[in-house]
Amino acid sequence: MKKMNLFFLLAGLFVSANMNAQFEFKIDYDFDTERYTVSVIPLDTYTEPQNITADGQVTIKVPTNKFIPVEIQSALNGMHWEANSRIDAPEEAPDNDYISFALQITGGVAYPEYHEDEPLPLFSFKNAYGCNGGTGNLQDAIISIVDNNTDPFMPPNSANANIGNALSVLGAGNAGDGYGFAGLYNGGAVSCDPENPTSTAEELGFSGYRIFPNPVITEANVEVLWEGDAQEAYIQMVDPSGKLILQEPLSIVSGKNTKRLNVGSYPAGSYFLYLVSDQWELSLDKLTKQ
Repeated sequence: MKKMNLFFLLAGLFVSANMNAQFEFKIDYDFDTERYTVSVIPLDTYTEPQNITADGQVTIKVPTNKFIPVEIQSALNGMHWEANSRIDAPEEAPDNDYISFALQITGGVAYPEYHEDEPLPLFSFKNAYGCNGGTGNLQDAIISIVDNNTDPFMPPNSANANIGNALSVLGAGNAGDGYGFAGLYNGGAVSCDPENPTSTAEELGFSGYRIFPNPVITEANVEVLWEGDAQEAYIQMVDPSGKLILQEPLSIVSGKNTKRLNVGSYPAGSYFLYLVSDQWELSLDKLTKQ
């Protein structure tokens, strides 16, 4: 009876929690150890009881037939991650395999320390096939965390597979497409090719952004702070189904760059903004259209 009462108490807390602050998901590659590390970046700080963590899932997208995760190591005490499902070359994305990792928690819940803007490693792993899957092809060196908002294989899909990213934390609530999912850091992609690593936001010169007003009725301003070389890029707006509905060019120079988006003709709802070029993609924020 006590266990049942605890379950319903936790369920009620998760439903009533703050549904605004969440997590970005991030992946890195260490060339010395040849290990990939998956982390989350909290958009707020959670202390007890707001840091109660109940379950989670991370799905990566890899070149088909060239990736098997091995030597999986969990980073936090009491939180065990394992590769529990795999869908190879689905019809929506035939060049990719999807591998999901599930969180198993000793004792039912965990209390990790979540600090705003500080990456928290969850788990790491290696590829049994090595970098590129042995092909030497640059594209085969790139793997990514699935984007819950834009990936073509997100449910409903041809395999009836439950993929995507989630981290059920009391303070993060259940906003977005997954519990606690706020987007991907630096596009959620990484390369194991030392000659052609994926650029990080810092390497590019990206130092911050602002979107205002948000919510918006007619016009939204996207402000990008840049400290690197000049770049030709685009501001993209994507709807909840993953469809690109607006793309505006932005010539980025060092300093403050502002682009005004006219969104008055679009239906009310939530949209997702990205800053992209031919070589990189940065996830910005959710835009609410009133």
